[in-house]
Amino acid sequence: MTKWIALFMAKPDKISRFLPITFSNGMKVQRFGKQCPACRTMVGADQMTGIASLIRNRIFLAAEGCCTACGERFPITCVITDDKRVHRVMIPGALFRFWLQRAVRNLPQPTDPREWELNEPQPAPAGLVVGDGDDVLRSEESLGRFQGDAIPAWIEYDQLRYLFERAAPPGGAFRLEEDELLLDGRLIYRRSARQVV
Repeated sequence: MTKWIALFMAKPDKISRFLPITFSNGMKVQRFGKQCPACRTMVGADQMTGIASLIRNRIFLAAEGCCTACGERFPITCVITDDKRVHRVMIPGALFRFWLQRAVRNLPQPTDPREWELNEPQPAPAGLVVGDGDDVLRSEESLGRFQGDAIPAWIEYDQLRYLFERAAPPGGAFRLEEDELLLDGRLIYRRSARQVV
């Protein structure tokens, strides 16, 4: 059962891998730290494992910190607003972590470039590749941000609607399926059953 739940949840990582995160007003969170509750040593994002994501212009963070001074492990759950204020989460930490892992499962996650290094050439994409010069209608609804730009929830191209699927891995080591579309070289969308009239 745990294996099946894991398939539908985002994978935790070092919080430093999720940073920097930029709000729509231009404010940027580059570092994050919290004092160890046992010895008061400052624990940085490199010593925190979990998930941080920009959702509806707020950074949601759920992690476990590990103090390098005393070895204490402690939970961290908070929401950071676009004025860089950190707010406590009032729901139980385990429930908040579960919700956040599910909420960001389809959003781009940090990737290690080494994971995408391949020694053999990849086949050309089978799907569509479109960019700024093409006639693309972008949804005003945003699912978050990737590399500083908003991720439209859906797009319409050539009388068809496409729903956001995932971010393209770095280095171009991926293949598009026939029903997929690559937008601006970074975001992959999948054709929906809906046809635009």
